[in-house]
Amino acid sequence: MSFLIEEFEPGLRNAFAQNPHLLRYLDEWIRSGREPPRYMEQLSRDLRYEKRINILYPVGDPIFIHVYSRGPGLRPMYVVVQPASGMRLGRLPEIVDELLIDLIDESTEFRSPEEHEEILKALLREVVEVRPGMPPGEYVVVDKRSGRIAVGYETYKALEYNLVMEKVRLGVIEPFIRDPYIEDVSCDGLGPIFVEHKIFGSCESNIRFDSEDELNEFVRRLSERSGRPVTFRNPIVDASLPDGSRINIVYGSEISMRGSNFTIRKFT
Repeated sequence: MSFLIEEFEPGLRNAFAQNPHLLRYLDEWIRSGREPPRYMEQLSRDLRYEKRINILYPVGDPIFIHVYSRGPGLRPMYVVVQPASGMRLGRLPEIVDELLIDLIDESTEFRSPEEHEEILKALLREVVEVRPGMPPGEYVVVDKRSGRIAVGYETYKALEYNLVMEKVRLGVIEPFIRDPYIEDVSCDGLGPIFVEHKIFGSCESNIRFDSEDELNEFVRRLSERSGRPVTFRNPIVDASLPDGSRINIVYGSEISMRGSNFTIRKFT
């Protein structure tokens, strides 16, 4: 560890206890020779006047946001710090999906997203166990007949988080929706997603799409969640997300040189 946990304020120390991925992220940040960010549970509009931004804030466990200034002429960087951040999970998410496929009834109707989330977590505990001391991203098969596997605690939390984000929440854009300081979200095609921050203005995020297949699949699933599925015959959709945000989706490259893209306008 490149720093003493006691050096940080109580609020951040408490966050470390519940979120080991945050501790790992800050350790890597400080090891790179950069100044530790200032932790704030609520942001002040006065921060917009700061010349150098280096702020860390929570948007609901286990997600944290780190915004920092870069070089002249560059947008601030908006980093989503989440359980899978910087961790190489390889095929683990696919393995978990295969283990769960016979346990999940896709036709089940849930009374609330929270109920859906709790049931998924319970099912995950049936097929994955936590084994202390295992390195992040690694696993072992503990039952060849059932396929049950064991992973370390941090890997388990990353798998649990990814499962909930993909099956219940809004996937990679969930952190933007949770962040009360975000006004607009813009995906212009392949590459990073950009956000309009109420305090820090236009920022480049670390969330990105690097393949057309990945982007197209995400856009299809997002449109289905909104109740207005896109197709090649109906490639442009305006819809609402569960929180009331408005989303515009353009699907495919037939009518857009950039390929699939979307914009979200939040109402907060």
